[in-house]
Amino acid sequence: MGSEPPWPVEPNELEAIEGAEPAELRALAASVASWQELGQRYGQRLKAITAAGGDSAPAQRAEAIDLLLTLGDLAGAREAVVSWLLEWMREMPLRGTPDRLVQPDLLRCLADVVERSSDQSLLTVFWQGMERFAPPLPAEGVLPLLGVPVLNRVDLLESLLASLDVPIETLAIVDNSGGRSDADALELRRRLDTLEREGHAGIGRVRVARAFGNGGVAAAWNQILLSFPEAAVTLIVNNDVVVAPGVLAAALGRIDAERAQVLPLLPAPASFSAFLITALAWDRVGLFDEGFHPAYCEDLDYQDRLQACTELEWIVDRGIQQAMAPLNPTQSATISSDPALEAANRRSFQLNRLWYLYRGRPLQRGSGQWRRRWLSQWS
Repeated sequence: MGSEPPWPVEPNELEAIEGAEPAELRALAASVASWQELGQRYGQRLKAITAAGGDSAPAQRAEAIDLLLTLGDLAGAREAVVSWLLEWMREMPLRGTPDRLVQPDLLRCLADVVERSSDQSLLTVFWQGMERFAPPLPAEGVLPLLGVPVLNRVDLLESLLASLDVPIETLAIVDNSGGRSDADALELRRRLDTLEREGHAGIGRVRVARAFGNGGVAAAWNQILLSFPEAAVTLIVNNDVVVAPGVLAAALGRIDAERAQVLPLLPAPASFSAFLITALAWDRVGLFDEGFHPAYCEDLDYQDRLQACTELEWIVDRGIQQAMAPLNPTQSATISSDPALEAANRRSFQLNRLWYLYRGRPLQRGSGQWRRRWLSQWS
């Protein structure tokens, strides 16, 4: 037998080694020596990083975990990630800007470890920990977001805006008249252009989303919520609603932005004609089902889901509803004022009813959508 190999081998490996050509042996020995050198260098660097413990900068802690993964020490990498994750959860404030709340280096390392280990328990800990984050608190007496889908009747929108009596940070209007060229639609779009350009008294900013066509009520509500995740509380209201004096101030006094709550301003069956919803409410329950198109039964579906959520509070304020009801005796002025829409609704309404009654439709919706939208948004 030739000279002893420069690394430890098992007895059953000797036969294969003895049969190898000298050049192959030298190449193999060089590879092993290289890996040993890398291991020593990585190990020294790793010791220097871990010696600093929790005082290491995120980039350094990430480097340590990368080195552990490179060395094949998956258990060590997992332990380091868990320690970092728990420390982050203890130290992070409940609210703040996304760039301060989220540590990209930690999230990357966590994803790297889970990807290699398929350890779902780490993801469970992470997503449960994410539930501690809360939206920024609104200023007292100020409505962060007012969302209004519109299809026609600019005069109804004007009446709604004239009835507002609290400061509003953002007015978000979804214009579903796209694709229509009748006089009413053209007048609506001209007024929305002016409103967005010149603003409105008592409103910080006016934003208008112009859809290709009538995307539906549920889609408009979802677009409003998703587009402004910084709003802890949102009032979504039909354009044919008039708000009674003092109602908005009273409603803002009842709603708690730090809880999952919904507060309808009108009694059933008009509860979803005007309702306050907190970010934590739609984070728990999910968004509205856009399969109910373009209108009707999306409110019944959402109410079922709200009632099934034990963490959500449905607040009924009789005083608010009694003040609102006399000013809003009729519903669906948008449809009743247009014979073409009324005719189309006779078809779509029955389809929506059948979809709502169908027990085979999926009842589960994605939750956690507010926090993911809020924390991942691009400025």
